[in-house]
Amino acid sequence: MKLKNVLSCFDGASCAQMALNRAGISYQKYYASEIDENAIAVTQKNYPDTIQLGSIININAKNLPKIDAIFGGSPCTDLSIAGKRNGMIVEGGKQVTSLDQYLKLKKQNKKFVGQSYLFWEFIRKDMR
Repeated sequence: MKLKNVLSCFDGASCAQMALNRAGISYQKYYASEIDENAIAVTQKNYPDTIQLGSIININAKNLPKIDAIFGGSPCTDLSIAGKRNGMIVEGGKQVTSLDQYLKLKKQNKKFVGQSYLFWEFIRKDMR
């Protein structure tokens, strides 16, 4: 199998790229959305041709070529015991439980707690 363009959201140390290579799936361009400097450094050392896009919040699918495969595992610390199971909330403790609710709160410039809310960025309508 040969892919032209791959997008990895919350790329980390580029585990999706590792998996593709181990599975023998080739690709021409690999786009990565990641903000952690250490993770980016590891990726660029191991896969110097990776095209770093920065924060998922700033990605507009209309500015990307046709993507053949998309990978992503959003930050989950706030959902785990490490993040005190705060979940996806805005300041004041209101839970965010749907994409529509998230988009409405984002439009109202609400401040989101932690990073797990970025899950909604992964599936927002302009990324579909």
